[in-house]
Amino acid sequence: MAKIKERPEDFYVREIKHLEFESEGRYAYFLMTKKNLSTLEAVRLVAKHLGVPEESVGFGGLKDKRSVSEQFISVDRPTEVRDLDTENLKLKFLGYGNRPVSLGEIEGNYFEVTIRRLGTKKRSFLKKRIPFVKRYGFENYFGEQRFGSVAHAEEFIIKHLLKKDYEGAVKEYLTSMRDRRRRKALLKTWGRWREFLRLMPKGSHTELNLVRGLIKGKTFEEVLSELPRSIKLMFVFAYQSYLWNRYLSTFVVRYFKHCSVPFLKWRLAFITHIEDRIFEEIKDLEIPFLGTEFRPQSRKIELIMREVLEEEGLTEKDLGAERIGIKLFSDGKRRAFVFPEGIKILEEGEDFVKLSFTLPPGSYATVLLRKLLCSDLSS
Repeated sequence: MAKIKERPEDFYVREIKHLEFESEGRYAYFLMTKKNLSTLEAVRLVAKHLGVPEESVGFGGLKDKRSVSEQFISVDRPTEVRDLDTENLKLKFLGYGNRPVSLGEIEGNYFEVTIRRLGTKKRSFLKKRIPFVKRYGFENYFGEQRFGSVAHAEEFIIKHLLKKDYEGAVKEYLTSMRDRRRRKALLKTWGRWREFLRLMPKGSHTELNLVRGLIKGKTFEEVLSELPRSIKLMFVFAYQSYLWNRYLSTFVVRYFKHCSVPFLKWRLAFITHIEDRIFEEIKDLEIPFLGTEFRPQSRKIELIMREVLEEEGLTEKDLGAERIGIKLFSDGKRRAFVFPEGIKILEEGEDFVKLSFTLPPGSYATVLLRKLLCSDLSS
């Protein structure tokens, strides 16, 4: 089975962004290099290092945890500017500016990715697929890091919020983790908050503060409402990304020759053969998130979206719902297909291939790799 991220160094990503510097700017800009840390984990460490609230740290996107990633961050009015140089996290001060670094506001990402455990046949297949992807691009699914809040959960937190089941939402948030033993211990102590607090991972300051709020007698709704807006939006993004992936995957399965690969708890479908004439009709296809403000471009997409939303039990009232100080849904649209730039093989060995390429913002290298291999790709 092909393997990516066998080592963090196998997955290198560098953010592409233009910063405008001002000598008296409000925001301090840094280049943050992280290794084997999620972006949110790195931001927490940066905030602690600089003595600022986590909410004052702005970033342009979530980078894979098991990787070496370089990305730009902004810090609102830090009292002290200090570089940082540790094994897993480096921080280099770049200058000041008047605009924060915000989600989605980057030009793209450059990748160097090593795929290991590739036999001769699989390497040959990969090399043959590169021209296909250059010509037809790849399906623009949301990747794994978009689903951080649900990767080890039983249910989407948004589903609990829709039912006003705030305790269920808190339980999902605090106990959904890879460590099954710790999860079991936490569930056994549910409601005994001081004991629960002692069992929690010590590095998760936001979650620890949430439980301290419960100890003080705050309601489940209150402690959720006090979470940083960035975390609450992650709940929204996870569920809407899941819905959007379902729209596109259903479209591919229903109308094209395709392959299907595992993806977290679900599967993704990729086109394997298509006529140029047909592709010209769909290459610029954009699919809305909800279809409330942005209408689908085709009747096929409209029907698929309606089917998925009905299967999820979502009503028009649900799509306008507000909970814990945020809207649970927002409409928008996303390209169904994107094209990697400069994709090429940098290095090849008996059981590995190293690729380089650049992707537009919001697109995922792990999705491109699944398209190239069109088979089970563990990560």
